[in-house]
Amino acid sequence: MTTEPIQIYQAPMQGFTDFSYRKVIFETFGGIDKYFIPYLSYGKGHEIKKSQMREVLPENNLQMPVVPQVLFSDQTELFDLISILVDSGYPEINLNLGCPYPMATNRGRGAAWLEKPEALNELLQQLFRNNFPVRFSVKMRAGMTSDHDCKAIFDVLNQFPILEIIFHPRTAGQMYEGKANPLLFTEAVSLVKHPLVYNGDLSSAVHFQELKTMLPEQNKWMIGRGLLVNPALAAQLKGEVFDSKIVRKKLKEFHEHLLESYSARLQGDSHILMRMNQFWTFFSESFENPHKAMKLVKKSSSLLKYNAAIVEIFRSF
Repeated sequence: MTTEPIQIYQAPMQGFTDFSYRKVIFETFGGIDKYFIPYLSYGKGHEIKKSQMREVLPENNLQMPVVPQVLFSDQTELFDLISILVDSGYPEINLNLGCPYPMATNRGRGAAWLEKPEALNELLQQLFRNNFPVRFSVKMRAGMTSDHDCKAIFDVLNQFPILEIIFHPRTAGQMYEGKANPLLFTEAVSLVKHPLVYNGDLSSAVHFQELKTMLPEQNKWMIGRGLLVNPALAAQLKGEVFDSKIVRKKLKEFHEHLLESYSARLQGDSHILMRMNQFWTFFSESFENPHKAMKLVKKSSSLLKYNAAIVEIFRSF
């Protein structure tokens, strides 16, 4: 079993782990070694959404160890996005080879690269010839529809000085259904020359121990939905112990600071409530009766009613 300290990464989740969320979890709970910023990409008219540009502004990521991610379909897109991030001073950029959503894969982005090892090899040759002053990591799935796709991709990645590979042992076709397959990760360990980060379904301390039993030498882990449900999870996995009263107090503090942050930068009750409703789709699972908690949140038609609902949730659930 490895004696190296474990490292926990926060997964980039579009619409959830924005800069307000990252700042609040960093200040309230901590325990996270790298915060991955949801991908930067081009939209219609070869333009980047203002919301995505706000995510990578250095002033929105102060003090935190953050890593921006890029989603791209070709060399031109990739190099343009890298140049933006290099100009912003980022020392590491993550290449997204795992996004499973059709809106990305149908445009040749994300997990679509897993079926194009030759094209990826050519792209990476051009990338590393360019000598950008930054290091590159990769986030990938096992394949588009076949979990054998990753083997050819590993062969390609092994040829280049990749910092590390974050491997989610699911296919894109699975989306988030079923379970990630840690046996695929075990196989990847024997095929990959670079450091590997385990990503997929790490939702609790119990599940973490199960994975550690299967992967005793593994010390780098990425968590997505598990942190959205329980923002204390990273700190807990690193050995910090909270009694139930402290956890409840810190969860309340976490929620209050997040609401304050959204209220300061979003206009109108409807925008704030929409963002908080999205937040509660996962956060409600921290409570004994998540269905009732979520129902109270959804019924709130104003911030006044929302705040009353939150008081009731923390008091009763």
